[in-house]
Amino acid sequence: MRLSAFASVKLTIALMTLIAVSILVGAWCPQESQVGFQKVVETFGAENAGYLRQWGITDLFHTPFFLGLIGMLTVNMIACSVQRVFPKARLLKQKMPYLGEKEISKFPVSREMVLKTEADVAFKELAEALKKQQYSVQIQGNKLTAEWGKIALLAATITHIGLLSLLAGVTITSWTGFNGFKPVPIGGKLNFGESEHSKLWIGKLPPWEVRVDDTRRENYASGDPKQWYSNLSVVDKDGKVLHKQEISVNNPLSYGGVDVYQSSWGLDAIEIAFNGRPTQLPLRQMGGTHAAFMQLDENTTMIFSLRGQDKPVRVFAKIPEWQQPKMLAEIPAGYASKFGEVQIAYLKAIPVTGLQYKSDPGLPLTYVAFGIIMLGVMLAAIPFRQVWAVAVAADPIDGAPTCHMLLGGTSKKAKTDFERKLEKLSQKISVKFGTVELATSSAAAEAAASQEKKTEVETTAATNG
Repeated sequence: MRLSAFASVKLTIALMTLIAVSILVGAWCPQESQVGFQKVVETFGAENAGYLRQWGITDLFHTPFFLGLIGMLTVNMIACSVQRVFPKARLLKQKMPYLGEKEISKFPVSREMVLKTEADVAFKELAEALKKQQYSVQIQGNKLTAEWGKIALLAATITHIGLLSLLAGVTITSWTGFNGFKPVPIGGKLNFGESEHSKLWIGKLPPWEVRVDDTRRENYASGDPKQWYSNLSVVDKDGKVLHKQEISVNNPLSYGGVDVYQSSWGLDAIEIAFNGRPTQLPLRQMGGTHAAFMQLDENTTMIFSLRGQDKPVRVFAKIPEWQQPKMLAEIPAGYASKFGEVQIAYLKAIPVTGLQYKSDPGLPLTYVAFGIIMLGVMLAAIPFRQVWAVAVAADPIDGAPTCHMLLGGTSKKAKTDFERKLEKLSQKISVKFGTVELATSSAAAEAAASQEKKTEVETTAATNG
């Protein structure tokens, strides 16, 4: 199959549409690699979340379908670049053709003048004026060409190079990168064994782990969360500390090509001592509070409610006969309360930090690609302008030399500005040398042509006679 078969603009539009729809679906459905599967369950329910995972929507950007779209778009962009775009770079070496009066007069922007000077003098003045405007000027006999902003012809080529670089960066990340999310309690470790990556992955996971040494929440005066912090240590398989850093939202840990972000924060459990024997009770988040449940017997449930890490725990009891749980006590951290023969002490709340991590090997190339694309866009904003001129000697007037000059050109962009500047240029030349009315000049030219024709007829008749 020829390369041109992939260089279809319709194929480009179709692929980009499918990719855009996929990205929208990925934004609609929480992605496991970013927030964990539990978030999908909370959003859609357990049954629907199962279907979404089965269809690959919960990890859409790692599916063969999405990677296949990126691969096809890469082939399409390469084909379009080779077949349609890159050949246009040859125009930089192509010289402007010299045009005559007939061709120049057909341009939408053209000016005709009869100047009171010789043709070569007028050309010299015109060339100097164009050079002052940064035009590249060439003169051949009585014809002139000038161009400005030719570098703009590279805009499409550079932009396509940027797009291909961007696709290369995305492809490298898709095939070798990984990411994920994991809630980790204090003392726990984040390893990368459950990382999310593409099904056709060829990358390598880090041999080290991240240990959570401490984590805390900073609040506003109202009690709302202001910032989350976690003290992390990078440790090798033998437990040796390789790196330590405190992270917070928008201040990640970067080590070995992996970025670890502070993504969420919560309370994982509370430590309660019953008659001096400590035990941990897992907490469930219920709105703005966390609660732990302990079933004492078939009908009695004890509930421990906590509103924050530094708040006292509230102890409730619930039996079927009561419509609402009844609060028995409020115990600050480090204190105890007696319930019959049982002493309950609230030791501490155990927080859990939500760590999101990613390895993006193609990111540096992606940044370079965006820079190249921006350069291409800036070049595309430059108007490419071309000017042609021709000047021929005309009949002298009162013994003074005159010349007929025709000036015209084109501009790919900012056409009004180009027309205004060309008009200003022609006026400058006219003021410099003075002009003859075109009507008078035309009449003189017609008379000269008639006389030349009459002379030719008489010469022919004399020869035949």
